[in-house]
Amino acid sequence: MADNVSRIQQLMMVTGGVASRGTLLSLGATPRMIDRARSLHILQSVRRGIYASAQADLDQRRAIRLGGKVACLSALRRNRVWAGIDTRLHVCVRRSAHHLHVQEAASVGLPATSRRSDTNFVADPGAPRVHWQRSEHREFDESSYQRDWLMPPLTSLRQAVLCQNEEQAIASIDSALRTRFVAQGQVDRLFTQLPARLQHIRAEIDPTADSGNETIVRVRLRRAGFIVETQIPVPGTSQFDLLIDGVVTLDVDSRQWHGDEAQISWDFDKTLCSFGAGLPSLRILPRHIYQSWPQTLAVIRRTVADAKELREFRRMGSR
Repeated sequence: MADNVSRIQQLMMVTGGVASRGTLLSLGATPRMIDRARSLHILQSVRRGIYASAQADLDQRRAIRLGGKVACLSALRRNRVWAGIDTRLHVCVRRSAHHLHVQEAASVGLPATSRRSDTNFVADPGAPRVHWQRSEHREFDESSYQRDWLMPPLTSLRQAVLCQNEEQAIASIDSALRTRFVAQGQVDRLFTQLPARLQHIRAEIDPTADSGNETIVRVRLRRAGFIVETQIPVPGTSQFDLLIDGVVTLDVDSRQWHGDEAQISWDFDKTLCSFGAGLPSLRILPRHIYQSWPQTLAVIRRTVADAKELREFRRMGSR
C-alpha cells in the first residue's frame, strides 16, 4: 500500500503537481491507488476530476478553480521567459466555458509584500486575465504530462504577443528563443498565426538579448534612428549589451543582478575598459526605461553626438 502511495506522489511530480484522473490512469495509476491517495489527503480535488498535490502552487490552483489552464504571460513567467510588467494571473478557458468562478480565483494570490524574483513567479491577487481558446481544434502536445493545467509553449507565446504592446512582445519572443522555450521553427509558425498588423516586428527579433529590458532599449533606440549592435566585446572585460552608432557602449542593469559588491566592482572595471578602448559608456536601470525614458534618450543622444564629434575632431587632427 505504501508503494502505491509513493507511486502516486511520483506521478504528481511528473505532472507538475496537478493532474486529471484520466492522466493518472494513463500513467499507470489504478482507480484504487487514486482513491487511497485522496483518502490520505495526498491528492486534493481542486475541480471535478482534477487533483492537486502539496506541490501545486497558487497559480495552478486558481487556474483550475476558474475552469482553465495557466496561460499567456503566466505560462511564460514560470518558464523564466520575459513576461513584461503585467503580473496578473493569465488563464485560458475553452470557448464553450460558462459559469466561470472568477471571484473564487481572485480571492487568493501572492501577498503584496512579497518580493518577486526569477523563482517567485506566482501572480498577484485579484481577478485573473481570462483568455478564450480561439478554436476547438487541439493545439496541445498530447505527450505533455502538464497538459491538464498548462497551455503549451507556442500557444502561450502567441497569447503573450497579442496581450502586450509591440516592444514587450518582441522582448518575449527574444527571450523565448534565447531560453529555448520555443525553437526557431515554432517562431516561424507563430507569425503565420499573428495578424497583419504585427508582421513587421519579425524583423526586430534578436535572441542575443540577455534580458527583456535590453530588448526594449534596443528596439526603442533603433526606432529612434540609431544603429545598434548587440553583445559587443571590449578588450579586458565582458561583452556590453549594446553599441550605439559605433561610438557609445550601453549596459542595461538591474538591482537583482548588479547589487552585490563583487558585481558592482566588476561594473566599474567594465566601464573603465570601455573608456580605455575609446568608447564612452552608459549604464541604465529599469526606472530609466519605464519612468524617465525621454530624459534617458536625451542623454544617450547627447553622449553619442559628443562621441561622434570627438572622433571626427581627432580624425581631422591626424591628417
